[in-house]
Amino acid sequence: MTLLPRLALGAAALTFLITIPASSMPRLMDLYNAHPRALAANRDKCVMCHTNANGSGRLTTFGEKYEHAGLEFTESLIREYPNLFAAAGASTAAAGGAQAPVNPGPPSETKAPAEAAPAWSVAAYYRAECTKCHGKLGDGDPLQGVPAWATKQWLATRSTQKAELINIILNGKEKMIGHAGKITPAQAEELYLMIVEIAKKNS
Repeated sequence: MTLLPRLALGAAALTFLITIPASSMPRLMDLYNAHPRALAANRDKCVMCHTNANGSGRLTTFGEKYEHAGLEFTESLIREYPNLFAAAGASTAAAGGAQAPVNPGPPSETKAPAEAAPAWSVAAYYRAECTKCHGKLGDGDPLQGVPAWATKQWLATRSTQKAELINIILNGKEKMIGHAGKITPAQAEELYLMIVEIAKKNS
């Protein structure tokens, strides 16, 4: 088979994988589970890539980037998500499992010197992940059924329920998408504190 038909066949296979329902693609979860730098706490969790725990719904930010990377765990993707992958040189493969890298990405990336991950910014994360539903000023989105929380009533009745709100940030509730796997509990607390400050300034 010549190169051109092989490329066409590969593209067709990739298109098929992307378009079939997530619940019927356990192989993609297997690739993460077997990856030598995959964190054990995230194995078999469809919410890494999908908004719903059963693997349905739209893709998360990580899922979109994984798809755009050709369904490969590239070194740049691994570095961007330290809560999903161990640092370079570390291995969290299951005992007795395969130690060889699974789907490690292009050789040029896997052999490149490790670079320090960019510092996490709560403001940047809020702008990227939260404003599309909650708005820049906590004014919500009535068309999506997202109520405003930058109100005096929210400050008086909900803002003090710190533990519950951090749990919702991490694990979601109803329409709210959980962010566990993308941020740590400590970062979720930073996000909670920022939300309260936004509410105080704009209620």
